[in-house]
Amino acid sequence: MSSTSRLPPLKALRALEAVHRTGSVTAAANLLNVSHSAVSHQMKVLETWALYPLFTRHGRVIGLTLAGKSLASVAHEAFDSIRHEVDRIPMRAMRSIGIGSLPLVATKWVMPRLKEFHIKHPEINIHLSMAQNDRPITPLPDIEILFAKKSQLLPDDIALFEGTAVPVSSVSLLETFHGDVKKLLENGPLIHDEDLRMWPLWFNNNVEYTRSEVETSGLVVEGSALLRSAALNGHGVALCRSSFLDEDVAADNLVILSNNKIDNDWCYFIRCEAAKRDDAGVNKVLNWLIHENKK
Repeated sequence: MSSTSRLPPLKALRALEAVHRTGSVTAAANLLNVSHSAVSHQMKVLETWALYPLFTRHGRVIGLTLAGKSLASVAHEAFDSIRHEVDRIPMRAMRSIGIGSLPLVATKWVMPRLKEFHIKHPEINIHLSMAQNDRPITPLPDIEILFAKKSQLLPDDIALFEGTAVPVSSVSLLETFHGDVKKLLENGPLIHDEDLRMWPLWFNNNVEYTRSEVETSGLVVEGSALLRSAALNGHGVALCRSSFLDEDVAADNLVILSNNKIDNDWCYFIRCEAAKRDDAGVNKVLNWLIHENKK
């Protein structure tokens, strides 16, 4: 048997993942922008291919068997990896030099030294990313705090903070532009994360600022924590998440250059599988996180 014949049809896998994510055929159809019958057809195609039941049917309520849930989870991880890699395509074209580091070393040792390197080698772009741990996470977490579009949240997910982002810089960097915010935004160094859509999106939404070559140069880092650290170290202007700026702004470590936000449709959220909520300890931690978020 060839390797391709062992793979189910792509459309059927997308239907399975959508049903798993949304919890119903109707919601899956809306997510995929197809008809209810199209999703139902792909479910039948997938079960015919698998030769085993993947779905449970109780009247009009559709669920997943254990095999269906397992395949749906793997499909979701695969599609998420593809989506993430698609977001990285522009970054790959920048031909940056990649540095991977543990978070503490990245923020406390690498980041403070980057400015001197860029002064000596302005022609080289650096892509700094963090290895979250020096070993695999075992066991897998019971509760995850994640970041996604609000439309991608599952029915049992719990929204936390808004995911909006605004441009910020260090006080010292703004002072080098004599306090001229417009000049800094139009001519100063920019800091990117791997999602290079962010700065073009912000400038497209704020046409009073004119800037060329928005996404072709500058420091590239991985994730919001390194964006903040890079801004604090004066490497440029960063689009940082609004929910985490209060302390830095109050301490005069960062300056919000504009209150015009992007990513209004994103948020941080809690995900905890329904089966794990039966554990008393997991429930206590989950309720504590929810309570802390309401303060």
